[in-house]
Amino acid sequence: MLRLRCGMLAVAGGSRLVGGGIRTDEPFFTFDCGSLERGPPAQRQDPSTAASEKILAVAFSSSGDFFALTDDSKRLVLFKTSPNWEMISVRWLSRRCTALVFSPCDSRLLVADKSGDVFSFPVKAAQEDGRLELGHLSMLLDLAVTLDGRHVITCDRDEKIRVSQWGAPHVITSFCLGHTEFVSQLALPEGQEKLLLSGSGDGTLRLWRYETGQELQNCRISSIPRPEDGLLEVKGSAVSRIRCCPRGEQVAVLCDGVPGIYLFSILAGPRLTHPLYVALPYVPVDLDFEDSSSLWVFSAIKGNSIELLQYREHKWQPAPRDHRTKKLSEVIGESWEQMGGSVTLENRFSALYKAVFDNMASYLQKKEARIQTEKRKLSTGQEGSAAKIHKA
Repeated sequence: MLRLRCGMLAVAGGSRLVGGGIRTDEPFFTFDCGSLERGPPAQRQDPSTAASEKILAVAFSSSGDFFALTDDSKRLVLFKTSPNWEMISVRWLSRRCTALVFSPCDSRLLVADKSGDVFSFPVKAAQEDGRLELGHLSMLLDLAVTLDGRHVITCDRDEKIRVSQWGAPHVITSFCLGHTEFVSQLALPEGQEKLLLSGSGDGTLRLWRYETGQELQNCRISSIPRPEDGLLEVKGSAVSRIRCCPRGEQVAVLCDGVPGIYLFSILAGPRLTHPLYVALPYVPVDLDFEDSSSLWVFSAIKGNSIELLQYREHKWQPAPRDHRTKKLSEVIGESWEQMGGSVTLENRFSALYKAVFDNMASYLQKKEARIQTEKRKLSTGQEGSAAKIHKA
């Protein structure tokens, strides 16, 4: 996982976090979830509660002053990043987290979990427990808070996107319906009025007006030409990441197992235009914009795990590796066993696709088996009767 905000960069993988300023000479901050206590005092001696320290979700606050992560041991860890990185608190969750996000004013931290609930935790009162805000009947996969702080948007495994009022989460403003598989990603382009982007296991990127639930555009990602191999369509690739540049006019998309980046522009209309596929020699794990012409990419390549792409000479291409980028790669390399070794490149969403059962075919097969069994019994009975008559 890779996140950027206000000149700060954080890379997380496995149990390890690396964070720091992009354009400063300060040492990078490193943190390992394995250094934390395994659970609340009442659970530490219970072997059934054992879990890994794998980081599941991360988020920067809008100001960049705070950073949070959750891990497989149901811990919510909060850090401050200014003037230096420092852990503030560790709180315990009731379920494993799938996504988290700060409110626009940095006052609360929202956590979505596998049971379908969203809890919010205070940022300043870092030891207080969270409160339940809303819930779904299905596993939540992502959530977002609108830039005006008025709505919480959630998406789940059952193809639904729900827009709820932040002040009264039980009041549903709208549903954005149209995806045919789980909704894996949400993004709110900054500077774009009331717009929402969503990605799904159906391989589409969709543009919505979230207050009304109106679908403005449906882009099938796999139909975008890939010049390097001539393929016009690669089916079955779930959208694994959507990132918007700080001003909201550029959108970058990753698809599960695809060795490249899909890029779009948001123009007046509003419309997603100028689709572009940027081929890479590896499958990117995550990415984020520094600005509209600079894109950081995290990969599972040891020794070259972080790369900066820049738009120069009318195309996206790798930027020269400066001292800071080399240093970041070195720090990640030192933690590679804890970080890169656990990165899964493909089929990260395979368990979310619902199995389809053909009940009629199974019924007909069983019926045919019963008929054949009855025929064999009848045939055996007739042969037995004929044998008795012959003996008589």
